[in-house]
Amino acid sequence: MTKSRILSSALVVAAVLLLPSIARAQSAFAGVVKDATGAVLPGVTVEAASPALIEQVRSVTTDANGAYRIENLRPGTYTLTFSLPGFATVKKEAVELQSNFTATINADLKVGAVEETVTVAGESPIVDVQSNAKAQVLSRDVLDAVPSAHTIQSVGQLVVGVTLTAPDVGGSQAMQQTYFTVHGLGAAQTSVLIDGMIVNGLQGDGAIQSYLNEGANQEMVYQTGGGNVDSPTGGVKINLIPKEGGNRFSGSLFEGYETKSLQASNGNDFLYSHGVTSLDQIGAYSDTDVTQGGPIQKDKLWFFGSGRLFTVNKPIASTINSDGTSAGALRCYNNPGTCSQGVDAQHQYSALARLTWQVSPRNKLSAYMDRIHKVRGAAMSPGDDQATSSVRWNSPNYTTATVKWTSAVSNKMLVEGGYSTNIERYNNLYAEGVEKPYGSAEWLATARHYDSTFGRRWVTSDRETGQYPDRYNAQGSASYITGTHSIKFGFQDSWGVFNHTYRANADLYQNYVNVAPATVTLYNTPIWSAERLNANLGLYGQDVWTAKRVTVTIGGRWEYVKESIVGQPEQIGRFGDVKAFGDVDMPTWKAFSPRTAAVLDVFGNGRTALRVGFNRFEQAATTTLASLYNPSAVTTASAAWTDLNRDDIAQGTPGCVYLTAGCEINFTQVPTSFGVVSLANPDPNLKRPYVDQFNVGGTHEVVRGVSLSFEWFHNQAKNIWERNNVARPGTFANGAVNNPSYRAVTIFSPIDGTPITMYDPINATVNRAVVQIDSNDTDLSQSYNAFEFNFNARLPHGARIFGGSATDRAIAYSCTAATTNPNFLVTIGGVNYCDQANSGIPWRTQFKLAGTVPLPWYGLIVSGSYQGLPGYQLGTQSLNGLASGGSGTPDFDIVSGRGTNMTVTATTRYTVCPGNSASQGCVVGALMAPGLVSSSLLVPLAPPGVELTPRLNQVDFSLAKRITFRGIRFDPKVDLFNAFNSSDYFSVRTTSFTPTATAGTSAGTYMFPGSILQGRLLRVAAVINW
Repeated sequence: MTKSRILSSALVVAAVLLLPSIARAQSAFAGVVKDATGAVLPGVTVEAASPALIEQVRSVTTDANGAYRIENLRPGTYTLTFSLPGFATVKKEAVELQSNFTATINADLKVGAVEETVTVAGESPIVDVQSNAKAQVLSRDVLDAVPSAHTIQSVGQLVVGVTLTAPDVGGSQAMQQTYFTVHGLGAAQTSVLIDGMIVNGLQGDGAIQSYLNEGANQEMVYQTGGGNVDSPTGGVKINLIPKEGGNRFSGSLFEGYETKSLQASNGNDFLYSHGVTSLDQIGAYSDTDVTQGGPIQKDKLWFFGSGRLFTVNKPIASTINSDGTSAGALRCYNNPGTCSQGVDAQHQYSALARLTWQVSPRNKLSAYMDRIHKVRGAAMSPGDDQATSSVRWNSPNYTTATVKWTSAVSNKMLVEGGYSTNIERYNNLYAEGVEKPYGSAEWLATARHYDSTFGRRWVTSDRETGQYPDRYNAQGSASYITGTHSIKFGFQDSWGVFNHTYRANADLYQNYVNVAPATVTLYNTPIWSAERLNANLGLYGQDVWTAKRVTVTIGGRWEYVKESIVGQPEQIGRFGDVKAFGDVDMPTWKAFSPRTAAVLDVFGNGRTALRVGFNRFEQAATTTLASLYNPSAVTTASAAWTDLNRDDIAQGTPGCVYLTAGCEINFTQVPTSFGVVSLANPDPNLKRPYVDQFNVGGTHEVVRGVSLSFEWFHNQAKNIWERNNVARPGTFANGAVNNPSYRAVTIFSPIDGTPITMYDPINATVNRAVVQIDSNDTDLSQSYNAFEFNFNARLPHGARIFGGSATDRAIAYSCTAATTNPNFLVTIGGVNYCDQANSGIPWRTQFKLAGTVPLPWYGLIVSGSYQGLPGYQLGTQSLNGLASGGSGTPDFDIVSGRGTNMTVTATTRYTVCPGNSASQGCVVGALMAPGLVSSSLLVPLAPPGVELTPRLNQVDFSLAKRITFRGIRFDPKVDLFNAFNSSDYFSVRTTSFTPTATAGTSAGTYMFPGSILQGRLLRVAAVINW
């Protein structure tokens, strides 16, 4: 980060802090004050007092309409006082205010002396009748009680509408990045904030997060709908409300232990008969999380700190640990049960510090820093060999930090500004001893081996990488607040640089089909690349206007995004020669996104709200755009491989004559520009994708403390990209592609004989001609609909229960993206499944329930959760030429969900001709694609989006006993995860179908269970508060 950038950001912050405007911050009280006749009372002093505020009291006066609004409040228990000369003072006590919530508290004053005080127990509202935001607030008591792994992901999976890329059972995923999806918006659309400050990482357009200490938070808010004007993205918005310390010394300790001896086996006949040789387990688990806070100077300076020591050692299902040789790995694979299971040993250390300083009665400064060190010994998936193909993660630095200034300039004006960072350093390394000296004979002989038929990986992992993303953020806002208007203006800006390094043994990996060599995947490694986020600037403004029973929000964001490729020196590898180049600017994006909503307090009693909203969310943006076109970005190409001398080493150099001595790789199938320049470039007029989201819903408090909500969400993606190879121009009309660069190839399905139309370049020259341009296509579409039901119960004695259901479906149309690659038509039996309306994609429904209930006996507390999840969709191939979102590519691209497929090479022959395929030309023993020019064809055997894993059902249960002694609260507890020992699985070993002589049957591990829920697991734990 340059000095000029720091100075310019500081000037922007200062400028914003001088603006007159408004803010709707974390939480607020709002309402109307009237006299006994019902007339509104202006000039009433309204005070909100709470130990949660370092200044102890915040006050405003009612406006000419008798309305008031107190914003930027921390969650906690408040006392509200209403006073006006000539009227008796009204005091409402024990009003609970949660995060991300506007509590409507009205008051009626009676004539009397000010000294006369009427004190009533305050009723804590449960329905927000002013906001369109859909959020689940989890208090510290709920976070401590409900069994979880104490990560933002394991807690977030309990929220209705949220889906994780992998479910967590007792901490099984706590050490890995698992990603959120909600309402069709994926990982890059997720935003993570600490006290309202952005701490997203730079990688994957912000999809990759740091590992955050959950124990340091007072509350966690998961907002899943109703976009805020100060939110750049529309996915899950996670706002972590940190503990600040306080005027008394207090702290907490969490201790949790799990071992293999406390876990049951959930293996069964189905799993063992479908290739599962070992189960996912927890070998050892320990979690120590201690916090301490208090005053350095009462009402002036508070401190808070925490430390966490976290270890998870996890045996991985259907893995092996061989003797470290290729032959040894194959012996293990071919003789299940003779070799030990692979174990992923992981640990994490965290240290966090926070200071809160009340500089003056109207000014507060807070600063925070969290430093995490993580080591992962052997990252694996089912089918891996720990000794050779596992990955060692060395993550010496995950650091997040914030500095925030808050100034209550007056009772009506609030200004805020701050700075935050997310620094990450991690390396993915080969298993110990696997990396070989570059260019040596050993290096050539130890390429990664992958057999798609069996889902096996051995000899080495994919490649070694170093990822070093640095992100910096500045933001500020100014708010002007009256009783009926809340006006806010502000800005957010992010910048940073993302450096990458890549290297691989042999600069390729070898692919096999049913043990036989088939193709190689070439890399342009070794390579270093870097991209810069010059600016992701958002300027926003909004007015929240309350008129009688209606609250209208009118606002919008103007965004400016600039990315660039960092210039690099010449880099030469086995297959690549990238020449030196200077910095390259990407197309600049400018866009305006409206954020609007209307909420009706139906009966005027704060118990029923109807709401409607329209929000636009631009594609998340950090360095993805630049990485797509970086000439030095790691790039792959596929080519046929024939092991002529049967030494299991892919040999050859570019330009050699295929199938001659020493030339086993068919380089005529490799693009001529591979490893020299970027294989793709952006259209100069490339526009930023976005999603328009509509929502309609309502919430009603059915009885005191219990609310029910219904909601409909509809997304429509716009400005979707497609990738066209302009060296092979074509047209699309009437459901067909006309492209002279391709010939149609009919493949008969080995399942039922259905003819499948594939396309192959007409000759090697055409095949090597690759000039890809990414552009917007207005004919591409993707729509999403969801129907949600929620309930929230805030019951006496601290009981909290929440849950509901969500039913959703996404449908895409991408046929026009097939003009330069007709295989994107996905033509099976004459039907084009690029129009997913033809697929019959099912609606998917999830059910969730979670909560904690103190029992009236012996201080016992019962807590738990239930998740009933639809099966995970199989397949992630794209239908528009771009890889799926969340991996550094656009997050609104069209993913087919294409599952079952068959790899066809020039030597693949029919083993069976089912149905009436024989009468249409199928011949057993004949080549499937004679004269194939491509290295291979990936033939879809099922419509996209219809193949799912089985439904998942997970019940977690906890029983605790509360013991209180001299101000110390001790809650020993036992947590039971997957209480009913479900053996549901959420991935498969492979979707690659390898035909046998029997129709509909595949060799290998096709559709065999991959990742399986952990078996029933007991955790012994304790939560201590003092």
